[in-house]
Amino acid sequence: MNAARWKQIDELLDAALDVSEELRANFVAIHAGDDEDLRIQVVQMLAAHTNADKFLNDSAMRIAARDIANNETEISAFAYINKKIATYKVERLLGAGGMGEVYLAFDEKLQRNVALKILPAEFGSNDERLKRFEVEARAVSSLNHPAIVTIFDVGNFGGVNFIATEYVDGKTLRELIGGKYSVRTVVSASIQICDALAEAHRVGIIHRDIKPENIMIRKDGYAKILDFGLAKLTDPETHKAFGVTSKGVIIGTPAYMSPAQITDDVIDHRTDLWSSGIVLYEFLTGKNPFKGGNRSEIFQAILTAEVPPPSTINPEIPEELDTIVQRLLEKDPGLGYQSVVDLRADLKRVRRQIDSSASISVNSRSGSGAMSSHKWTWALPAALVSVSLLLVFAIFFLFFFKLKSVDTDFAAAQNTQITYGAGIEAYPSLSPDGRSVLYVTDAGEGDDIYLLRIGGSNTQNLTKNTPGRDTMPAFSPNGEMIAFRSDRDPAGTYIMGATGENPRRIAEIGYSPSWSPDGKQIVVATGHQPVPSVRTISALWVIDVGTGEKRMLIDSYAMQPAWSPKGDRIAYWTTGSSGNRVVATIPVAGGEPVIFAESSNTNWNPVWSPDGKYLYYASDRNGNMAFWRAKIDMESGKSLGEHKLVPTPARFNRHLTFSGDGKRMAYVQSNSRSNIKMADFDPVSEKFLSEPYWVTRGDFDFAGVELSPDETRLFARSIKKTQDDIVSLDLTGAEIRDLTNDKFFDRHSRISPDGTTILFSSDRSGSYEIWAMNADGTNLRQVTHSAGGIASIPAWAPDGKRFSFDNESTAFIAEIEKEVSLEKAIQLPKTDNGGYFRVWSWSPDGKLLAGTFGSGLAPGMGIYRFETGKYVRITDYFAVPRWMPDGKRLIFERNRRPFVIDLETGAGRELLPELKEEIRSVGVSRSGRKIFYTTYESESDIWLVDLATTN
Repeated sequence: MNAARWKQIDELLDAALDVSEELRANFVAIHAGDDEDLRIQVVQMLAAHTNADKFLNDSAMRIAARDIANNETEISAFAYINKKIATYKVERLLGAGGMGEVYLAFDEKLQRNVALKILPAEFGSNDERLKRFEVEARAVSSLNHPAIVTIFDVGNFGGVNFIATEYVDGKTLRELIGGKYSVRTVVSASIQICDALAEAHRVGIIHRDIKPENIMIRKDGYAKILDFGLAKLTDPETHKAFGVTSKGVIIGTPAYMSPAQITDDVIDHRTDLWSSGIVLYEFLTGKNPFKGGNRSEIFQAILTAEVPPPSTINPEIPEELDTIVQRLLEKDPGLGYQSVVDLRADLKRVRRQIDSSASISVNSRSGSGAMSSHKWTWALPAALVSVSLLLVFAIFFLFFFKLKSVDTDFAAAQNTQITYGAGIEAYPSLSPDGRSVLYVTDAGEGDDIYLLRIGGSNTQNLTKNTPGRDTMPAFSPNGEMIAFRSDRDPAGTYIMGATGENPRRIAEIGYSPSWSPDGKQIVVATGHQPVPSVRTISALWVIDVGTGEKRMLIDSYAMQPAWSPKGDRIAYWTTGSSGNRVVATIPVAGGEPVIFAESSNTNWNPVWSPDGKYLYYASDRNGNMAFWRAKIDMESGKSLGEHKLVPTPARFNRHLTFSGDGKRMAYVQSNSRSNIKMADFDPVSEKFLSEPYWVTRGDFDFAGVELSPDETRLFARSIKKTQDDIVSLDLTGAEIRDLTNDKFFDRHSRISPDGTTILFSSDRSGSYEIWAMNADGTNLRQVTHSAGGIASIPAWAPDGKRFSFDNESTAFIAEIEKEVSLEKAIQLPKTDNGGYFRVWSWSPDGKLLAGTFGSGLAPGMGIYRFETGKYVRITDYFAVPRWMPDGKRLIFERNRRPFVIDLETGAGRELLPELKEEIRSVGVSRSGRKIFYTTYESESDIWLVDLATTN
């Protein structure tokens, strides 16, 4: 850098320092013009001036800059340019701070850009900063969320400690704050971002340095939370393993620290919420409420200063928002906002109310005009606590660059919510003209099919006053007919007119109907799962609409068929050889299936593009259940080229549908959680003996809960986005211990009668097998060896010496002490009609097995008697049974309610009718003195994407 260049930098730096701090970034951007390097150099120096204490009172920054200009010293910020660190070729500096420098680098091995974070060379292996550097790597690598930066690599090369992460090509919130935007857009888009912070908190990670500089917006509009180098791991064992910040050492950016950080109190997730509140204040007013001349003054202000309401700086801010800000900056964390989990629910309510009110906008470029004069007559919930996250998507619409695309620019498309009912709205089907959508919801009388005009608000119930569930509607290609599944008597596949007239049954079987392009045939599956879980037998049948004649296409585990627009292939999803779910296609005339998508654990919900060139599907390959697509060779059925993500603002997506011209796309965004409750119980009267209490309360998803024989601990499956783990919990939920915690899917855990051993199914050997471990998670070992099959659903015999398991829809019994192969195990007989019986539970006396039938046509619950070798059907509906302690009753969940059935009388009845919550599963302890169940909370709404505006 020559003296002339330094003069440019110094003059712009001097001028920027004379401007108020909140306007400096915009001032520099304007005066730097097209000189991006000049802008970056000055912005970096301004950041150093703001964040480094020694720069607050002297000119060390300018001295360092002049040294660079005169080549008098070598500054590490330029030491790595054009050099290689491991496989990374360093290109340019992106930023620097107390925790290291960040460079743009090119990974020559994988041919991609990365952000390379490097600690200064003088930090040795025992340095506290290096330990925090390692913590950052471990913290980030344990997360997998679209809004959290992805870590690729961590290591040491030639004495240089580095982390390689994805390169986020965009701008920080610090650079972007200062524009006018819609509060409605902020709230809508931020729901996904709040999920990211909730995910970090759920796994025990606190960021501890939320500020505008640590959130970046990509050019395609998606946000990334950066820099977990200051993260505190709240799990005690993890915290101990990687080291903690020493007592009395304060970590964070002073102006955004919570009181707990300053006073060295116990820090939890609420410290992130406090920091987000400061960002909110700063955004609304253009001023940080706790600025000071030095660190001591800032800390004193945070601990003692009363913050003036934002409206005193900007009178256009409504009183309700003043109240929210004051709550966010409450010194006592117990009086502030408590969790991001509850935040999301509030956000949805806020968004619904915003939709019925006038448009509200904020402009933080100056202290006036920051919000329209419209006053809210309702109190905005404290959901805006995460405003540093809330701003993310809103800013995109103001600042982001247009992307080039060969077809549809999904990232630039506007996602708009079109249904708002409480509970689940699912199975959308867009009309061929794209003007209407069918969907299913339960408005209080069971599932019905509704018709909604796009842009309207009045819905029409097309199956009103019909008994049984009506679901899975599909418009015919000409839009004149609707095919759907109905559980009315008689159940099966029905068709009706486009406004619900003249329904008639065309087949006694069928789920997920899909029309042929000529509208003369429908393909259906004989099985269905709302979300892929256990393996289920399901054949595909082609039905003639006019005559009702049927032809089996495939007798396999095939679900959700989709007929191609050209009419020659049918897509579906099935269970692969390793237990994962794969998308495949098969010729309409029959033949060999061809796998289209199999990467990751779950690929399902295939949908064709209207022109037949692409096959879309839902997959968890990026951690969330997102949509992916790839071109397809219609002759071979194989995918052509790369499978690409179809971005949406949700973490769980399903039920994709297109208009006939492909200009509109609708889909379902879903969010659910499941927590554990427990109570004392009288198994004779079937009554609560105590008020049920929460064992867990948060953003959890628990399944298969079981109580230890001594009634001191619970064991459950913790369902996560990229893995399932077995966990152990104390009865208060204060201690949740991962017994497995890796990339594998561990399911169906069962504790032995003596409480020492856990059996569970896992794909850690390449396909699902039965594994065992001690109750504390030690001594992990494989039990079954199925030679490529899928072994699952173990159940202990009461003697603790035998167990049952399922393999390829056949039930087996084996001894626990021996290495189990199918040849050595005892196979239970098939049912009289050649179907299968899946064992779920042994009776307390060991004489009976309770399970479910699954021949594909007649699901139900039943028992197997060892004495007679016969099966007895109990119900014609599916449920997962567990034995009551007397061995005479079965307890189970049906329609989100607890039920019990008496084997002697065959009478079933709802258990605990006073229970108001929807449940996912229910169980009773071996003694009968405790009852436990998982609650079920789910929200699914239909969203619309207008793709015509993005081309």
